[in-house]
Amino acid sequence: MRIKILFVLLFATFTGFSQRLLNLPVEGNSSQVRAVNLRESGIIVLDKSSEGILNIRKVDTTLHVVWETQTEIPGKANFIDEYFDGKFLYIILEPRDARSFIILKISSAFAAYQKFDFPLAKGFQYGFFAANDKVICLGGAVKTEPFIAILETVPGAAPKFVSGSAKGTMELQSVHVTDNSILATFINNVKKTNQIIFREFDYAGKALASRSIGAGEDSVFLSVKYFENQDKRLLVGNYGIGKTPTNGMHSSQGIFLADIDEARIKYYGFAQFQNLFGFLNDRQKGRLDKQVEKKRKKGREYSFDYRLFISGLQFVKDKTLIVGEVFQPEYRSRNYSGMYGLSPLYSTLYWGRPYLYNYYGLNNSFYGYNYRNAQVFDGFRYLEGVIFAIDAEGNLAWDNSFPYKNLKYYELATHLKVSNAADHTMALYSTGSKLKVSEMDNYGHILNAREFDPESLELQFRNKKSEFSNFEHWYGNVYFNWGVQKNSGNNNCFIQKLVP
Repeated sequence: MRIKILFVLLFATFTGFSQRLLNLPVEGNSSQVRAVNLRESGIIVLDKSSEGILNIRKVDTTLHVVWETQTEIPGKANFIDEYFDGKFLYIILEPRDARSFIILKISSAFAAYQKFDFPLAKGFQYGFFAANDKVICLGGAVKTEPFIAILETVPGAAPKFVSGSAKGTMELQSVHVTDNSILATFINNVKKTNQIIFREFDYAGKALASRSIGAGEDSVFLSVKYFENQDKRLLVGNYGIGKTPTNGMHSSQGIFLADIDEARIKYYGFAQFQNLFGFLNDRQKGRLDKQVEKKRKKGREYSFDYRLFISGLQFVKDKTLIVGEVFQPEYRSRNYSGMYGLSPLYSTLYWGRPYLYNYYGLNNSFYGYNYRNAQVFDGFRYLEGVIFAIDAEGNLAWDNSFPYKNLKYYELATHLKVSNAADHTMALYSTGSKLKVSEMDNYGHILNAREFDPESLELQFRNKKSEFSNFEHWYGNVYFNWGVQKNSGNNNCFIQKLVP
């Protein structure tokens, strides 16, 4: 291992200096480089060379490199996923033709790392990742059975495997680690019964507690995610109509928010949102409203043909903001080639990991099948980003939507980036080579909306293709944009700091 520390000791005159653009020479191309967001702790730049060397550089919030190191990895290893626990960054690497993952645990403070070999059960399909200083936890499935792999970070530890055994079918939805336990959330279907099962395990894989939440009458849970806010443990997800559609694919009817410890759950149907379907024109929206009202008068619920990917929760004073993406899966005929060439956002989003490796697609029909009759999955058509605000009493306070045009992903990902400062909420998203910004007050009213283009942001490079494809919220109301550019035969990773 070679470690190189870059001490910034150039007198106090440089202490407060903050630049807006950093260019780093890199060995890898766009699928071999990753700028990982550490929030207030900065950014880690990972650069994999064809010789099997992984260069690791730490960039602070002033866009200065403060240290760098490198390690050897298999030359054909793929980046799979990352997880940051506030102190350490955990990276999953998958060597080709191997039944194990390599886990890198990288310090966010100084140039040090640990490497773990994580053997996997045969046929393990990766889906979720969580870790802390004591344990690394992978969630997924073996065939159709949910599976959790647990590895304690003590020397000589061997992985432990836990299956989600239960009657009926079980789908693992999320994993989360605490200081002394692992929390897992499942959706369980037994005949006509649909429920969420929330289980707690110790680090040895022993079940400590289990709770269940049944779906409401004529409803089914379609997805669920776990979140914490101070002393509250929350579940949020999609629900649908209980009757299975003829095509076997449920669409979302709305969202639910549940407090685990208070055993309280509340449903929010799409029909009660004021601004949800912003991607429809006035005529389409009027037709939809009439159809919804017609069903309501007959005592029935209108069946929406949309899906919602919930990307995160934010807690602002007395409100809970639910951020998500409205989408529809698309399909193509089997004889059509070029699946990956259609998406400008595909190549760097998950470091070259193909959709067929996606746990959601293989294990949850709500998001979309890999195959449908004579057709093959051809990406997620993103229609709009949404924000739903729930007040302290559990009522819908406001909602807003941000329509997209011609946007497709091959992985479910966050396109709408949201931050909060004082009494204002910022919503940002990219469209082509431009960045759109909307600023809202505490009641969801848009105070101003503006747009940036590459020239105004002084990107200082000529290639203007997909400048914002790697645009992320950083910390506070600060964002960053990054990518890889080729200049005179050399690759450069640029990181640009944005303060809208």
